[in-house]
Amino acid sequence: MGRVFKYDISANPTTLDPQQANEPNSDTIIGNMFMGLLTVNQDGAVENGAAESYKVSEDGLTYEFTLKSGVYWIDCGDFEKQCTAADFVYGFKRLFLPETQAPRAKDYYCIKNAQAINEGTITDASQLGVKAKGDLELEISLEYPNPRFLSMLAEPPAMPCCEEFFKKSQGKYGLSAECTPSNGSFYLKSWTYSKYNTNDVNNLILGKNYKNAETQTICPSGLNFFIEDEEKFIPDFKNGEISCIAVANSDKSQIKGSYKVTEFNNITCGLAFNGKSELFKNKDFRKVLCMLVDKNAIKDALSEYECAEGIVPKQVSMLGSGYRETVGNAKIPEYNVQAAVELFNGISSEIDRTSLTGAKIIVPDTAAQTAVSYISQEWQSKLGFYCKVETLSSREYAKALEDGEFDIAVLELSGKYNSPAAYLEKFSSTSSENYTGYNDADFEKTLDKADEVADVSQSTALYLQAEQALIDGCAFFPLYYKNEYFFTSNKSEDIIYNPFSKTVNFTLAKRT
Repeated sequence: MGRVFKYDISANPTTLDPQQANEPNSDTIIGNMFMGLLTVNQDGAVENGAAESYKVSEDGLTYEFTLKSGVYWIDCGDFEKQCTAADFVYGFKRLFLPETQAPRAKDYYCIKNAQAINEGTITDASQLGVKAKGDLELEISLEYPNPRFLSMLAEPPAMPCCEEFFKKSQGKYGLSAECTPSNGSFYLKSWTYSKYNTNDVNNLILGKNYKNAETQTICPSGLNFFIEDEEKFIPDFKNGEISCIAVANSDKSQIKGSYKVTEFNNITCGLAFNGKSELFKNKDFRKVLCMLVDKNAIKDALSEYECAEGIVPKQVSMLGSGYRETVGNAKIPEYNVQAAVELFNGISSEIDRTSLTGAKIIVPDTAAQTAVSYISQEWQSKLGFYCKVETLSSREYAKALEDGEFDIAVLELSGKYNSPAAYLEKFSSTSSENYTGYNDADFEKTLDKADEVADVSQSTALYLQAEQALIDGCAFFPLYYKNEYFFTSNKSEDIIYNPFSKTVNFTLAKRT
């Protein structure tokens, strides 16, 4: 008999409909309930999920899958049905139908006719490049190659949807235990949430999918996800109330004792210059400031952090190979006082001298404040550039970024998926997270091309070219890497944490 594993989540999931979900709490539950064609293992590599096997055409445009026969849908009632290729076809159709309003539909526009269906220029969803060739045979045709497509098939938007169950749910799909099926490792037994009665236990209880357990390894007998305020996470873990926890550098010291811990180098912190501010529209002035960043001084001040050697951190890989290991370090402006002062004198006539006093730098934590204190002193002594540093709460900081109420920010870059694109696309003109206002057509063309070539080595080289263009444009100056740590008890093993999506998979979890 397997054990029940427990985990804290920070909010009630907005939905457990894979095509509509778009936040870690929902995605964590979905990842334990649904099975895509492929899954991602502990090392970040793709493995067969609902697919028994697959093959990809040489041009990277056609994917053919043979599905496993032992994958079944069940729910908390008496629904039971085999998962077939038709379920994947229907799931992808729902992803692109305009009425679904799927937040991540654009991520899958590489599928043939997906964009046209999503935008309404093609109204016949049967024209989508996802076809069932039989109960267990599926073919996906792409408009253009996508080097990340296989790993995308393990993510929530690519999960199947049983048309019979969806129609039976009558518009409540994914909103209750009765209206959420499972074709994965666990099914939803109950979902309790009340934001008004603080005496209630807010949680989601999952049981083992007994049909899939006949042909697949599912170790726990159940899962219990507690909906708690984040300040309770660490005490709950230390008291043994939950099985695992993910924390950043700043919280690591609060967890002392004998635990297993895995370290992820997945966050890059750096200086983001607000290009909408008159002073920082000048690229050369931004370059002057970058040339006056003494990384050795920062390194001495931030001993627990590693100096960043690029915008993309070390955790990112390209089909099993570390991106940073493959391409090496980016070329970041070196500390050079003489060259910086000479360049500044050359552009001084273009700068309003009155704007050199009172520039606002916003920082999210004490580590960033320590780094900025060294940097701002250098700017002040060498240029007469005076800055005001404000350390804000997480809510205040997020609002200041959204409202553009800053001149410089120490920005934390993290990716929602394992690819250089997840970090670089934040500087695209269409990104809602492009707080710098950076706009470079050549950069965006390079990034688009990197996303659309079948050859991984060519794609990797293009990502490096786009990364270097960002650094040369001095919109963002990488300072240091920030790690994330995943703790489990010494008696637990094989719990899989994804540092990009912030999700946890318990399928193979064991307690010795």
